[in-house]
Amino acid sequence: MKSEELDINLAIGAHLSADIKIGNQIFPRGYALTKEDVLVFKMQGITKIYVFWMEDGDIDYQTALGIVSAKLCGNNTAYALDSKGTCQIISTVNGVFINSDDRVGKFNRLHSEIVLNTIEPYSQVKEGDVIARLEMSLPLIPQSEIDDLIFKLSGNSRMLEVSPLSEKKVCFIYARMQNISAENKRFTAQVKRLVKDFKGLQFNFNKEIDAQYNVEAIADALDTALRSDSDVIFILSPLRGAGGKDVIPTAVAKIVDNIACLRMPQIGGSDLLIAEKNNKRIILLPYDYDKLDDTFINRCIKQAAYADKINSFDFSRHQIPNVIGNPTLPEECRSSLVMAGNNTSDGSQANIAAVVLAAGIGSRSGRDKLLSEIEEDVPLFLKAVKAAIASQASPVFVITGYRNEELEAYLEDVDVNIIYNPAYRSGIKTSISLGLKSVPGFCEGAMLLPADMPNITAEDINKLIKVYKRGEEKQVCMFTHNGQKSNPIIWSSSLYGVADIVPENANLRPVFVEHSDYSKYVEIADDDKFFDVTYPADIELLQKKMQESSNKKKKL
Repeated sequence: MKSEELDINLAIGAHLSADIKIGNQIFPRGYALTKEDVLVFKMQGITKIYVFWMEDGDIDYQTALGIVSAKLCGNNTAYALDSKGTCQIISTVNGVFINSDDRVGKFNRLHSEIVLNTIEPYSQVKEGDVIARLEMSLPLIPQSEIDDLIFKLSGNSRMLEVSPLSEKKVCFIYARMQNISAENKRFTAQVKRLVKDFKGLQFNFNKEIDAQYNVEAIADALDTALRSDSDVIFILSPLRGAGGKDVIPTAVAKIVDNIACLRMPQIGGSDLLIAEKNNKRIILLPYDYDKLDDTFINRCIKQAAYADKINSFDFSRHQIPNVIGNPTLPEECRSSLVMAGNNTSDGSQANIAAVVLAAGIGSRSGRDKLLSEIEEDVPLFLKAVKAAIASQASPVFVITGYRNEELEAYLEDVDVNIIYNPAYRSGIKTSISLGLKSVPGFCEGAMLLPADMPNITAEDINKLIKVYKRGEEKQVCMFTHNGQKSNPIIWSSSLYGVADIVPENANLRPVFVEHSDYSKYVEIADDDKFFDVTYPADIELLQKKMQESSNKKKKL
């Protein structure tokens, strides 16, 4: 693609950079001028024009927007180009818009000429509502640039989706210090505000529990609520929260698996707490909830109620401003809606996540092996990450620990889920557990891939995913070579609690005998596939092989 200002007589076959209106006729952006068009322009006194020329490998902006939109659109969404050349993305159901500010911000850094705007994440939407707009300023773009953008988006689940409305049974726990009218009045005001704010979201407020304001009593009440059929549990406090060591956070911590949020960056509402237990959501309302500007607080509550999984990183990122309102889809676009599709054409292949384990110190290698440069500007760990992204696994999680900031800098412009493991010194099982807890519920299994295996490719990973049978409850899929088992390894979701990787001395003793009844194997003949970097000499050997391969390619 090239652009230039031309004499109008030389512009036949060139593409317009913007819409041009002459009389009642509009020549749209990207339009290729004909000889007759040039005559029309000349008659209007136009002598020079700024144009783009299509070269081999270029595609027009409509095609590019369609490719990118198909990658962005997830469940219950569709997209269409409007008359201005902007791609409109809509909801196809009544529901809640699921999205992340952080991911949209990262997307908008991927290409300077492609912009995504969305409505407020976790907004309630109706069928046909526009949830996002995608625009490209160029009329033409090299296909390679779109391919690169799509690759960078491939390490995660679809960015835009809508969760259909479903009834959420709600329980209130009233933590009482004094059973007096003033306390009752405060609780009543908070409940009324909550009912008003969440009208239409199918919250069924059907259970109430009283508890004394002490750790044991609140923990007991929470345990009772969790054993009920309630989906969401709100705790109302008689006092303003005083941090993570206060009474209610301490009581919650005694019961739950995961406290996703201990504080909010909002004055007056910082004591909002969000936690999870057995996929039930626990929410401590801020003390002044009934008086707050609750836009951000309510967004977090909707996220807690409707997101498939909640994690601490969901609530720790700085929030960007919302970028558009909530318009409806133009009538002209309804006939050309393109529905978002599944990852596989027939839906027969299971959804498998990938967890890349990159948190270890690698002390036996004598250096930080994962950051060792094996190709120009390509550290060791990035080879495994790129293989996972390019494969059919989705979403991709990268677990960091030692020197996490340096590792994460390499992933700044790649749309993967980065999770820091503060307990990385305690061993790889802490990273495995952290990664698997973050895998969303729509994934039937997850692949554990050590980041020190640079020769595993996307094609290898796809072979492993292919042998995983959709719908079978227990499965373990791994590679073998001459009878020796090897990583990476896929575990079905029912086995996450015992999931592990194949140890380095697997050839010396039986491995995973207890899982043999439902284990599946992919035989690989190539010795180099299972090469993992353990000792200093391994790094030098790998660098030498990579250099030899690079030199061979240059000669060809």
